Amino acid sequence: MLRRGPLSLKSFLISLLHEAYDDKQANLQMADLRALAAEYSMRMDDVVSTLIDLVNEGGWHYQNENGEPTTHSEALSKGVDRLSDPDLNQMTGSWSPVVVEEG
Repeated sequence: MLRRGPLSLKSFLISLLHEAYDDKQANLQMADLRALAAEYSMRMDDVVSTLIDLVNEGGWHYQNENGEPTTHSEALSKGVDRLSDPDLNQMTGSWSPVVVEEG
């Protein structure tokens, strides 16, 4: 299925992702993202595309299963096509927001 325009719920998704992270008090994994998508009846690839955007913008981190920081191609979030199950299944790491030091 083709994407049609930018994700209009990005700010809502960002709030949900921060809330999920705060509730868990640990990095979010795909199981957490799937639960969030199911709870709010959202497409999983919209949630992950938003996270990829946030990583590329410097607001979140993604680390692979070995704990190494990893980036994803902007093509995955800005592409015409939706993320496929194989794309999603390759993301076996975890997600966390960037912590900004105050002062």
